[in-house]
Amino acid sequence: MDNTGKTKTIVILLGIFSVMLLLNILMPIHRDDFDYSLIWNTPVHVASLQDAFSSCWNHYLLHGGRMVTVFGLVLFLWLGKLWFDIANALIFTGFVILLYMHAKRSTEFPKEPALLLSAGLLAWLCLPHFGEVAIWKSGSTVYLWSGFCVALFLLPYNLKAAGKKVCSCGLMIPLMLLLGILAGWSVENLAVTNLLLCAVCTLVYKFRNDMPGWMPAGVVGAFLGLIGLLAAPGNYVRYTQQGGHAGTFGTIMRHIGNQFSGNGDMLLFVLPAVLLALLCWHIIKADYLSHEGVALQPSGKLNNGHFLLLAFTAVTTLSYFTTGFVAHTLHDAIVNFIISPSGLAKPNTYLLFANVMDQFEQMAIYWFFIIFIYLSLRDKIGLTGDVLKSMKNKVPAMKIANEYDGVGYVFFLAALAIFNNFVMIAAPTFPGRASFGSASMIIIATLVLLGLPVVRQKLRLPEISRLLKGAALFLSAFTIISSVSILYTITQEHETRMTMIQQAADRGEKVAVLPPILLRDRALRHVFFIDFYNGVSKGGLCVYYGIKDIKIDPMPVWAR
Repeated sequence: MDNTGKTKTIVILLGIFSVMLLLNILMPIHRDDFDYSLIWNTPVHVASLQDAFSSCWNHYLLHGGRMVTVFGLVLFLWLGKLWFDIANALIFTGFVILLYMHAKRSTEFPKEPALLLSAGLLAWLCLPHFGEVAIWKSGSTVYLWSGFCVALFLLPYNLKAAGKKVCSCGLMIPLMLLLGILAGWSVENLAVTNLLLCAVCTLVYKFRNDMPGWMPAGVVGAFLGLIGLLAAPGNYVRYTQQGGHAGTFGTIMRHIGNQFSGNGDMLLFVLPAVLLALLCWHIIKADYLSHEGVALQPSGKLNNGHFLLLAFTAVTTLSYFTTGFVAHTLHDAIVNFIISPSGLAKPNTYLLFANVMDQFEQMAIYWFFIIFIYLSLRDKIGLTGDVLKSMKNKVPAMKIANEYDGVGYVFFLAALAIFNNFVMIAAPTFPGRASFGSASMIIIATLVLLGLPVVRQKLRLPEISRLLKGAALFLSAFTIISSVSILYTITQEHETRMTMIQQAADRGEKVAVLPPILLRDRALRHVFFIDFYNGVSKGGLCVYYGIKDIKIDPMPVWAR
């Protein structure tokens, strides 16, 4: 790579780090962060390394087995917020590099700045509940840091599977054993997938008589980490608290239902990657079938589908900036014609549905824009309806996988993402953030397709490249600027309210009365902040400051 390419790569990495550092600095200590700033299940503040270990042990016994990530959280909360902010920004930047390396199946310094930038942009747009899993302290240590450890640990296995040379020095054995423990002792579904991958890879190379010592060492580490994760007494305490009763039909059905909600939640966020991957697949298929007379028919004209999407976007945007009439109409229709007649009319159901619809318009505008760009790119490339019909069912996917290097790897990653989410069937709940690992696999798969020569050649055509760059610039700039603006406002109000709580505690008052934070915009979930309306939000905060309760006055309409 020439000096220009190196400079671009360094600028991209510095840009990613700077954005993440700024967002981390603006993100206040929030919710569970206060619980973990105390020795777990006590009112004692963590004030030493020994306290950090004591807190982790209490957590292991009483709440859950994620001891490695919890230790990182407790340690950095004790060391200070700024150190945490820097560490979190570095971990995210490193994670983007690992996404790139897994896509290229190489550890070389990123030689394709455009693909590295794509990795950063897709991570920014497609990781579910970004603010919760990559910026919020308690969430990022569980998901982002776990994802980093797993991606780093699995990289040598991926390189070996790709036929690349991997260091076989003596240090690799203890290093992979340690990395395996860290990766295995991470987050439950990803830890299971991690063990399965490294174990299968190791067995394959054992049968080939080409198994280096670091491979089984990594498997042992991943197994020990997973045992440490799952054997924690706190897991069973938490499972019972969440309503888990193994063996009952209701529990089984609830776990199956969780798969629909969890996977559906993930798909809402990975839509840009999925559509981009679909576009790449059509390009590859058209290239494969070109010898059979399938020819692309580029068109720059807007069709009825484009105009319909633009109309929906315009109406939804008008609603978003005025009274929210689109969301209100849709909310009332679903409540009156679906929720109520189906017997689901319960207070909690209404509350959850209202929370979903609260940001429907913002997400809808985002989805309409992405689909519009996808359709526009498809037409400019020449993938018209007639061309797509002519390609349908003409060739088995596996033939294309054999013809184009990397396509088989993409299929494998897609299957792995499905499996990784399926592991969550053992859990009583499946929050959207738990699909972090699967979303990362989908991002890697999309990067692999973007890096294929036939795809790269087509997407580099001037008109197509301009549209891609314009859409990427708009989406990234809009969400970054919105996130910074929202977090800045929240931080200012949050700091004022923390001062009010401290003053109430100093006066010996047991209840602190705070004004509400009326800003509810979350910039497509890139901002995670929930006001103190419930015990989860204010419980640890009350203990941290030594008060009994926090009341919001006046209570906003949406929280009543």
